[in-house]
Amino acid sequence: MDIEAIIDGIKDAGMQEIASIEQNANSQVQAIREKATVEANKQKSRIVKDTTVRLNRSQAVIEQRAYMQSLQLHADARQKLMQEVIQSAKQHLKDIRSTTAYKNILEKFIQDSIRAITPSLLMHQKMILHVDKKDEDMLTTIDIPDNEQVVIQYDIECKGGCEIESDDGMVRVLNTFESRFKHALPQIEQQLSVFFEEKISSS
Repeated sequence: MDIEAIIDGIKDAGMQEIASIEQNANSQVQAIREKATVEANKQKSRIVKDTTVRLNRSQAVIEQRAYMQSLQLHADARQKLMQEVIQSAKQHLKDIRSTTAYKNILEKFIQDSIRAITPSLLMHQKMILHVDKKDEDMLTTIDIPDNEQVVIQYDIECKGGCEIESDDGMVRVLNTFESRFKHALPQIEQQLSVFFEEKISSS
């Protein structure tokens, strides 16, 4: 075999080897591309999913904050309305003494007070009736039960009503407008809260 034939053989073998290497390289490149594409799609899916989750989570947080803010606004509005009604009621109490109905109210308060304290008194024990000085003239026109046992003292300040106690101070009945209002206030607030909640929720 001459030199040229050997050289040509080497060239052919070299070309085949190069072609084989190129084919193998192309196959590997294609496999890498496919794998990269699959991985990229997975990453994309995860990113989209994570983004969606984050968006949903953010939306839920915003909605929760809005809901809590709405509840707070309702609570504030309800509390404001309640305070306005209570202040109006207190103002009304302050003005009752000047109405024509006050004499009957004061008389009933005194009668209720005497009736309430009597079972706790000892035999022939006296009662001290505490009244505001502003009611002194009116009290002269009121019929007081068990008058002999009642000692009247004009020594309290109130918007109306009276207080009564046993002469030893062991039993005392508070029956002023202020004491009645204070006693009834929790129930008033509860009823107003329910009333205004229904009004606000339906508005």
